[in-house]
Amino acid sequence: MDPQTPQTPQPQIPPQGGTPPSYGAAPQYSQTPQNSYTQTPQQNQSMPPAQQYTPPQNTWTAPQPNSPYPQPLQSSQQHDMSYTPPPRPRTYGKPPAAVRFVEWLKGHWYVPLLAIVLIALLGNIIWQVLVPTNALPAGLVVDGVRVGGMDRDAAVQLLNKGYAKEKVNLFFGDTSVPYKTPTASELGVEVDNTTRLAGVSYPFALRFVPSSYWWAAGTASVGEPTYNYDQSTLDIYTLKNLGEECVIPPKNASLKLDDNLFTVIPAEVGGKCNVTDFKDQVSKVTYDGGFNVKTGIKEVAAPLTDEIARQLGDELNNNLKNDLPLQAGGKTTKVSATTVKGWLSFKPFIPEDKNDGAPLPPPRLLYVIEPERVQRYLQTSGIVADLEKKPGVTKVATTNFTETSRTNGAPGVLVDIKKTIANIDSFATARASNAAVVVGSVQPTVQYSRKYTPTADGYAALIQQFATDNPGKIAISFTELTGKRPYYGGSANAEQQMPAAGIEGVYVAYAAQKGIEDGSIQPTDRILGSLSVEDCMEVAISDQNEDCITGLLSKMGNERVEARIAEVGLTGTSFSGSVNVTTARDMALFMQQLGRNDLPIRNKSVLEIPMRDIALRDGIISVAPSSARVAGGATDTNYNEMAFITENGQYAVSIMTQGSAGSKTTVKLVKAIDALKQQKQDL
Repeated sequence: MDPQTPQTPQPQIPPQGGTPPSYGAAPQYSQTPQNSYTQTPQQNQSMPPAQQYTPPQNTWTAPQPNSPYPQPLQSSQQHDMSYTPPPRPRTYGKPPAAVRFVEWLKGHWYVPLLAIVLIALLGNIIWQVLVPTNALPAGLVVDGVRVGGMDRDAAVQLLNKGYAKEKVNLFFGDTSVPYKTPTASELGVEVDNTTRLAGVSYPFALRFVPSSYWWAAGTASVGEPTYNYDQSTLDIYTLKNLGEECVIPPKNASLKLDDNLFTVIPAEVGGKCNVTDFKDQVSKVTYDGGFNVKTGIKEVAAPLTDEIARQLGDELNNNLKNDLPLQAGGKTTKVSATTVKGWLSFKPFIPEDKNDGAPLPPPRLLYVIEPERVQRYLQTSGIVADLEKKPGVTKVATTNFTETSRTNGAPGVLVDIKKTIANIDSFATARASNAAVVVGSVQPTVQYSRKYTPTADGYAALIQQFATDNPGKIAISFTELTGKRPYYGGSANAEQQMPAAGIEGVYVAYAAQKGIEDGSIQPTDRILGSLSVEDCMEVAISDQNEDCITGLLSKMGNERVEARIAEVGLTGTSFSGSVNVTTARDMALFMQQLGRNDLPIRNKSVLEIPMRDIALRDGIISVAPSSARVAGGATDTNYNEMAFITENGQYAVSIMTQGSAGSKTTVKLVKAIDALKQQKQDL
């Protein structure tokens, strides 16, 4: 401290003695200015005597020259201070902002939470506002289909397709089991959901309500769909599946394996329904958890009753209660009774009345031991591996009809499944206590290596050997019409009648066109529901539509159709039996005349144009040039095709198959013919 600086007066501190003031009274202080503050103590008050306060003296002196350190302060007197002022509180700078913020949050924890909630709600509202206006409310379910959040048009399309594929249960009489379950589209039932969803939306005002996106579907009101009924489609289905008489055949009783025992599958009544009544019921059906159509019938009981089936079931359950000892190769294998029962299937035997006066035997339920099931067991159990010896392969090389080389293979040993099943049947009828697996010698398989020359023998050998080398029953007719001379051909079983399998639709359409041109029928005449003659001609060729073929035949008469096709040489075709039949020769001859414009009709395009849209896309049309005319027909067992092809010259070919590889077989034939024709062209 600078000794010249004036000193600040010290505060007057009251003395320790004196009389303390009474409660509510002001203390008594001396009013005379003094260098020291005194207070008179009260009487009889035990307090220390007052002392005069003397401020400390400043004895600081300036440092002497040549003195390395300042001299310590010297105090001339000792101080006795009974009162020491409290230390002044230390003050610091402000703490960091993060620390202050944390301290603030401790007292205002709800503020950030409230901010987060507000931001989330605001974001939810913005997101809801941005939802497309054509979108359906989230979570909306219509007839079990989730369409929430979808575009309205897409939802309508999805629902329409779903209804079209929905099964329709057709009940006749009081039965609880549907007779058939076609789809709604097959019956011509169309369900349109456009109107019912037109008023369903996510309201704009509701979008400003937080979380409404997830529950707005609960406020939506979905109406009923609009139903349309296509009468022509219903007519086609009715004729094809119920016939004109609407006869519902009864279902005979049968057996099923249930918990190692054969139990009865109850018979169901059949009868005759009214076609008009059936169509009326279909035309009123609506969706109520499903489509159900119930039509009354005049009931007819099944000839094979539950009691007949129960008798056979009891007999088999008794005979097959024990395991089957199956002997094979000197070993005996115990086959469980359940496995043996699983080899059986059942079919009814209903005697036909031949009107010869002889009494009819009663109907029976027959069991069949399925060869495939027995064969599968023998293979998986290892029995076949111990018994069989695979036959060798005899390799034969030929050129046309001439054998040029042969390498014989060794014979083999295979299980004779027919004789083995006969032994198992003896066990099932309790005529034997065991059964034996029978084996027999088999010849080696034959593998041909064929070569053909582009000659008459070569073409003939190709066609004939193709029919024998490929599986199934095959008939072929082939004729060259133009190209490099001489023209060749070939045939195999060409005159043999086989099921037409729908290919007769071309013949019937030709006969109808003849009738249109001579005026005996009109192209607009109704054939099937709303389908006209022209409509049925087209689908009879492109789709082999059985209903239209039948309708056209009924319109013209079978005899007239047969007469018209006989005029162009088709003498092996008949429509008079239970199954329409034709020949490979007739098929090839018809295509030959069509391709060369020799058919006696003015407008052959009515036959050719539908051939471009033939349903059998994997057959000849897949390998033939675009100019080819191709027609075909197919069932579960038969596959037929005929074609007029322009490849290295024109030729007509037809092939009829039964039990073959179908389209693969017909394609294989055409490729073989084209390869031989190319050899001829290269000469």
